[in-house]
Amino acid sequence: MAEPLFALFALIPIALTSFYAYARLRIYGDLPITTTEIAYDRAAYGHLLDWDKHALIIEGRPTPIFSGEFHYWRLPDRDRWEPTLRRYQSAGLNTIRIYFHWGYHSPNEGEYKFDGNRDIDYLLDLCERLNIFVLAAPGPYICAETQAGGFPTWLIAKRQLRIRHNKVMLWKVYDLVYAEHEKDWYREILAIIARHQITAAPSSADTTPRNKGCVIGVQIENEQFETMKHLLPIGLHDQMRVLGKAARDFGITVPLFTNDGFEEGSWVARPELDSIKQSFWHRRKFGLDLYGYDKYIVFAPNSSPKSRVVNNEVHLEAWPEWTPQTVEKAVDKLEKTVRGFGSGAAQ
Repeated sequence: MAEPLFALFALIPIALTSFYAYARLRIYGDLPITTTEIAYDRAAYGHLLDWDKHALIIEGRPTPIFSGEFHYWRLPDRDRWEPTLRRYQSAGLNTIRIYFHWGYHSPNEGEYKFDGNRDIDYLLDLCERLNIFVLAAPGPYICAETQAGGFPTWLIAKRQLRIRHNKVMLWKVYDLVYAEHEKDWYREILAIIARHQITAAPSSADTTPRNKGCVIGVQIENEQFETMKHLLPIGLHDQMRVLGKAARDFGITVPLFTNDGFEEGSWVARPELDSIKQSFWHRRKFGLDLYGYDKYIVFAPNSSPKSRVVNNEVHLEAWPEWTPQTVEKAVDKLEKTVRGFGSGAAQ
């Protein structure tokens, strides 16, 4: 009895290893869209926008980005947009990130509204006039602590649809129908954003002079992990491939990026892998131009820069004294981690 039981337990590591290998390979997908194909065209636009490991280089000048969020759909009175943005500038910000809310613009399937307080063409014109750069984040999922993460209610009401390609928790299966809905949204929203890119050439249809474009980057998706804890494979490369290709097809020429949920190394551009001959055991990974990630840090006067997840059981009175050296060490460690991802994250 003991021997068969021992043999059964011996098979468990083999089964787990085999399942992990399968799960990791399957997320790479097989759509014929490569990192190189959707990469930022430095040859064409590098004189307008480029970057090194230290900063963005805008029109030949290293430009630190000091950015804040601007949720126009939470301020549904466009007469208040300009005074609010001027307050941002008075605080020292030169950039805003804008989540574009799919549900706010599409109350019904096939219907899109971009007039009145939904007029983002007006908003981007305003940013250009005020010399504010824009990081455009059209989702499709935006989170932003808003209803359904920004999805239209008509979309989430489709019972057979795998929203964000989720089949069950932490297991995704590519959903072609959902992908088509994503592309429909991108087609509508990116047509407007594209006109306001810093890389956009003046249109022959423009009858009046325009300020230079304000959009310096477009964020694809939101908090979409490739892996969790650098180990668990949960993100579909085909999902990101389709969105990246759609962005380019619909006129986006500025760099593409995403925001990793934590510094997990998701979607780092590794164009050198594009030369790999495709097979099940040799699949290409996919990545975007710039690597971005979320980092929630407490910078209260008497706290150490630890995640709220770490500090959630510690009362304020027990927090250690804050010092600049503590922050320096934390930031240096963070930079070392991110640079260690290599390739696009090391630039």
